[in-house]
Amino acid sequence: MKKIGILTHHRVCNFGAQLQATSTVGFLKRKGYEPIVINWYPKDLDDMYQKRVSKEQYAYHIHFTEENMPLTGLCQTEDELVEVLNENNLDAIILGSDALFRFLPKSERKMFSKQKLRIVEKPFASDQVLEGNPFWGSFIPKLETEIPVAVFSVSSQNSQYTKVNKQEFSLLETSLRRFKYITVRDEWTKELVQYFIGNTEVPVTPDPVFSFNQNTYLPILSKQEIIEKYNLPNKYILLSFRNKNISDDFVKEIGATLIMNGYNPVAFPHPEGLKDYGFAHKIPMPLMPMDWYYLIKYSDGYIGERMHPIIVSLHNAVPFFCFDEYGTIEKRIPYTNKFGKYLRESSKIYHILSKIGLLDNIISIKKDMKKITSQEVVEKLLSIDKQQLMDFSKRQQESYEKGMNKLLENLNLQ
Repeated sequence: MKKIGILTHHRVCNFGAQLQATSTVGFLKRKGYEPIVINWYPKDLDDMYQKRVSKEQYAYHIHFTEENMPLTGLCQTEDELVEVLNENNLDAIILGSDALFRFLPKSERKMFSKQKLRIVEKPFASDQVLEGNPFWGSFIPKLETEIPVAVFSVSSQNSQYTKVNKQEFSLLETSLRRFKYITVRDEWTKELVQYFIGNTEVPVTPDPVFSFNQNTYLPILSKQEIIEKYNLPNKYILLSFRNKNISDDFVKEIGATLIMNGYNPVAFPHPEGLKDYGFAHKIPMPLMPMDWYYLIKYSDGYIGERMHPIIVSLHNAVPFFCFDEYGTIEKRIPYTNKFGKYLRESSKIYHILSKIGLLDNIISIKKDMKKITSQEVVEKLLSIDKQQLMDFSKRQQESYEKGMNKLLENLNLQ
């Protein structure tokens, strides 16, 4: 049996990230391979999440990883990663999915601090740099034996790739040419890859969560089990917000409008915490990733932020309205965070919804919040054609399957 390593954000305190890793594991199991999740979790990333989420929620994410994924030993430095890869005798490595191609050019690392009254360097994580970052394949030349590495459905998370200097350009070109095969999750990242290695073919493929129902090897919960476990009404719509630019009053208005239309609003958490807005129903924390998934799957709708809740909704034909925190700034006043020209096309959610023709069901938090009312949010959610969602979900699952098979073919594993 061929052993395939998976290198991605599998351990972070993020429901969608852990589900995309689980889906990739399930696909490889289904195809008769032995998947091994490379347990890469650098200390700065671990420290960040331990500060960002509660101890209880952090423990739930770590437990989910260790109980449900076939892991290597933990590695927190590149040397440890290379040692682990050399020990496991892998036949190939799949890098992805998730936002693994994000980085912060040196030209964008400076900003003016009002507190210190001077130019300071922005805080950034180890996965936002190029040197020593395994997501850019830095480990590949250091392996004892050659292992082919392919990239599947990665995103660059709005990275300003045109602002790199000559040294960064050279590093990125060298890095991308090390990979045997590359697919990306959105057009912005496709353009990034082509910017550095020329107008080569770069397929755009779906996130693995678009095939979660087909790939999952974990226990399946029924709607009745979920409703009883969380004491929910049969007709419920989830509301999930964290962004400070969305007022509590606005969310409460959405909740009141849902009640007028015969639905129960349910406050739904992010890993970072829960805002309940005084709703009669709320999902308590800590929360396991699988419960998070099934709470969306069996709901009558999702209203809120972030990409993976929208993907779960699309995958299960659940109506939604998205408040989009993504999208990038083409021009910015130097050393500040003030907006210049806003590019909504760089948003990974915008990319997905443009393919299905549901751009009326997404609004930019950065730019367009004043252009929508709570009544319009509810109307747009309730007007979604579920058959349209089902047809799109089927196409995405077929595209995912085709893309993964093509990747295995390019790794000489089929």
